[in-house]
Amino acid sequence: MKKTDLDLERLSSTSWKWLNSEEAEVSGGENSRQPQAMYFFTDEKNRSFCRRYNREVNFKRDVEDIGLCDKCGMRFRTYRAAQICVFAPAEAYYTIDTRDEAKEIEEFPDKDFAERGVSDFESKSWQ
Repeated sequence: MKKTDLDLERLSSTSWKWLNSEEAEVSGGENSRQPQAMYFFTDEKNRSFCRRYNREVNFKRDVEDIGLCDKCGMRFRTYRAAQICVFAPAEAYYTIDTRDEAKEIEEFPDKDFAERGVSDFESKSWQ
C-alpha cells in the first residue's frame, strides 16, 4: 500500500461525470482539494474506476465482493449502474495494487480522512 496522486490518464479513460459539475468546476475540477462526488459508470463487463486501485477495475469482483468500500470511506452510494465516490481529486490517497492486498487489509490508514470528505460533501450539498 502506498500513497499516490490520482492517475488522471487512467481516470480520463473511464466513464464518469461530476455529481455536481458546477460545484466541481468552481472548486478546480481535477485540481480540487475539496471533496467532489463522482459517478463512475460500469459497462457491460461491470468495470468502473476505483480510487483505491487508482485504475479501472471489475467493480463486482475487485470492490464489492471483498467489501472494499467498507474499508475505504469514500463510498457514497450505488445508483443503478453507477458507483458514486467522494474524494478530493488533488489529494494523495493510500492505494493498493492487487485484489489479494485489498482482501488482507482491515481498513485504509486514511479512512477517517475519506469519511470526513464524504460528510463534508453531504453537509455542503444540503445547505
